[in-house]
Amino acid sequence: MTVAVLAAGLLIGAGQQAGLPLQDPLNWWLYMLETESEAMLPGTFPLVDSHFLNDENSSTGSLGSIEKFLFSRSSSPIGSWQESPAFLLTGTIAGEALNYSNSFETRIGATARLFVDILPGLCLDERLSIWTGSDENPPDYFSPYHEGLERGRHLYVDWGYLRWNNETFSLSFGRIPQRWGPGRFTQLLISDNSPPLDMLKVQFNLWNMLTFTGFTSTVDSDSGTYLTAHRLDISPRENLRIGLCESILFKSEGLDFAYMNPVIPWYPVQWNERVDDNAFFSFDVSWKPFKGIETYGELLIDDIQYENTGNRPNKLGWTAGLSAYINSLDLGTVIEYTRIDRYVYGQRRPCNYYLHHGDIIGSGLGPDADRVTLSFGTSAAWPVLGEITLDHTRHGEGTVQEGWPDSASTSGTFPSGTIEYITGAELHLGWYPLDFLEIHGEVGNKWIRNRKHVSGESSSEFSSFLEVIWSW
Repeated sequence: MTVAVLAAGLLIGAGQQAGLPLQDPLNWWLYMLETESEAMLPGTFPLVDSHFLNDENSSTGSLGSIEKFLFSRSSSPIGSWQESPAFLLTGTIAGEALNYSNSFETRIGATARLFVDILPGLCLDERLSIWTGSDENPPDYFSPYHEGLERGRHLYVDWGYLRWNNETFSLSFGRIPQRWGPGRFTQLLISDNSPPLDMLKVQFNLWNMLTFTGFTSTVDSDSGTYLTAHRLDISPRENLRIGLCESILFKSEGLDFAYMNPVIPWYPVQWNERVDDNAFFSFDVSWKPFKGIETYGELLIDDIQYENTGNRPNKLGWTAGLSAYINSLDLGTVIEYTRIDRYVYGQRRPCNYYLHHGDIIGSGLGPDADRVTLSFGTSAAWPVLGEITLDHTRHGEGTVQEGWPDSASTSGTFPSGTIEYITGAELHLGWYPLDFLEIHGEVGNKWIRNRKHVSGESSSEFSSFLEVIWSW
């Protein structure tokens, strides 16, 4: 059983700079608010435009109380440039004892976050963290970005960037967390599976119907590896959002201004002017046919063999999901399925694998795998939130590191080789008695068959924790 005490600031910003950490449990309820309300979330996370949340109770029942709670966390207690510059300093102290498969571990850590409105429209947002753990891991829910690759080296810059913005244009520079697309449990092109990237990012919002996002980032500055990506969100109707994305991961001795140009399509540049850069396309959509029901999906195109002369397979991934909220019962549910073909995220050149610090920039599910996830959440006992999550994963023997070998062909099965099967179940309870206090508890179990692709090798892994969070 985990016993943790955190003194935490949940990304409370000033004005429109508010947002939640990408893996905060309350993000599940943000999606429920989208499903139940008439508004649509943006195609990029974290949520930095507080227009989605307002101080009026646009939702009814307990979900409206959650919306007010989130709005209070998204409002600066210090002020804004209408009165005075905003300055916010928050911290986190965490201590944890974890029971995982009969293994007892201890973890402690701390963070410091600074937010400053420097000038009208210009702000600084930065967070540092330091931690240690007997198993070389940070406390649960402490941060999604830490690897702990070397013993004792656990001082991190979680994020740190300058942003200048007005109603139509935003320019950001620094280390920025990103997540693109509507997936609740995974995103295929840009996810928070890897640490935040160091980038220059621009964003345009035109007529509240078109939002353009583009960035150029370093993946490994020592080796000259870069990632550029751009995205266009189209909202032809209030209940429909369509996202069109493209990214290129490449190695260069210096900045490549052809790929840094955010307003041209990069695939013709890669196809005609470059050699073996790793290009991706992604399309996603969110549609609410009526209030309380939302469907969504994402298609990732790593490679399509439109001139296939060597029996080479396509490299595709896709996600489909359905979200529903029954207001009269204060009950929400999500079902989501994701499939990722073998060889997705890999490439002929190891330097162009779609990785950052060893983690996939896209879905952490990885290639040669699929997963179905079913989640139920209730807000009937607010300020207590409950959620049950069930999932089943099949994973073949393919990995990103196998690249794009000459032996790849369409004759293989999916998933490939000896398939590892993982079935998981989790019960999560969160209690928010005060605006600055929350308590979380979780129990879960994983049943694994053909563990690590060894036929007949099975195991069962039980885990539990209890966590107390104090925000100031």
